[in-house]
Amino acid sequence: MTLVAPEFRPTLRDEIQRLRPRWRMPVTVLLIAIAAAVLLLLLRGSSHPGTHVVHQGQPAFNLRYTEPLKRVNAGPGELLHLEWREQGVLRASFVVEPLKLPPFAGDVGGVFPVVASRDLDALKERFPGLEPVEEGKARVNQVPAYSMTFRASRKPRLYGRVVLLAEPVSGSRDGFRIVMLATPKGGADKAGDVAARGVLKTAYRTFRFGTQGP
Repeated sequence: MTLVAPEFRPTLRDEIQRLRPRWRMPVTVLLIAIAAAVLLLLLRGSSHPGTHVVHQGQPAFNLRYTEPLKRVNAGPGELLHLEWREQGVLRASFVVEPLKLPPFAGDVGGVFPVVASRDLDALKERFPGLEPVEEGKARVNQVPAYSMTFRASRKPRLYGRVVLLAEPVSGSRDGFRIVMLATPKGGADKAGDVAARGVLKTAYRTFRFGTQGP
């Protein structure tokens, strides 16, 4: 009984059968080894780089980060603090804070600008020379968010981005605030570069609600 239609022949088995008997086994072993190597490369290529961090809480979140970022002790009001320093000089930082939105009705997007305005006032106290650059709606892995970029200082050059995210659950006022800072060496030559390139990119793009990573 023929299992393979004529138009799909010759099969690999047919080709191997045409070989001399003493060559059939070595060729079969070689092909299996090649297939296994290709599969291993595909699996490695599909794996996500970096260290996986899971924050258990209500809500929970997880992300991955890569070197030279390092995890340091979280400060007051922080859930996670990653940073890169060279000889004590900050090059980039990634901080996750809990966010409690004020009561709102309708779409959560309407309350984000109010919270962002308050955050901007607090940032100006931290960085007296702060210059707002751009703000507006954003998405982080399909979750609606709000992004605000700024120049923290001119000398030394330091740029920042604050992203507000609400838990994707109807009626929830809980979420996270992600505060990111980067210098040119950290990958930011302008405010829009913060988390779009450089060492912060992986942490930002892999940020997800829940404990299940990408």
